[in-house]
Amino acid sequence: MTRGNVQLKTIENPVRRRITFSKRKAGLLKKASDLALLCDAEVAVGKSIRIWQPQTLHLELENLQKETTHSEKVCKHMIGEDLDVLKFKELQKLEKKISLGARKIRLRKEKLLRLESANLERKIGRNHKACHLNVDIIEGVNDYLETDAATQQDLPQTNLNLT
Repeated sequence: MTRGNVQLKTIENPVRRRITFSKRKAGLLKKASDLALLCDAEVAVGKSIRIWQPQTLHLELENLQKETTHSEKVCKHMIGEDLDVLKFKELQKLEKKISLGARKIRLRKEKLLRLESANLERKIGRNHKACHLNVDIIEGVNDYLETDAATQQDLPQTNLNLT
């Protein structure tokens, strides 16, 4: 005895629709695992796969809107806006968060300044060595010139007149 073809159309009753969805979903997952086992195939079905229904999308959208609104409020509080709605304990928590954030920022800034300072010191060291090298070269040239001038004076002046 076989079942007849089921006419596919949207189920109007929301309770029946959810029940049908969960039963058919379970059946599809069982068939997929059977197929994977029988045919030694990889089937990409599991809890990571989401099947979206209009109700699910609507709920997801509402949740995202609430999350966005909350994040916007938190950001405003962090920059010092809309503080009138906060109670004393909430203000203390916010102050603590901001203090911890400022501390982290200072530590990062100090680390970057130390790195930059070390880089500048290395550059200064290289420039200092280059200056000493230039001074040594100049002194060597001066010594050479002085020695050459002294040698020129020690030589007898000869007047070669070939006429």
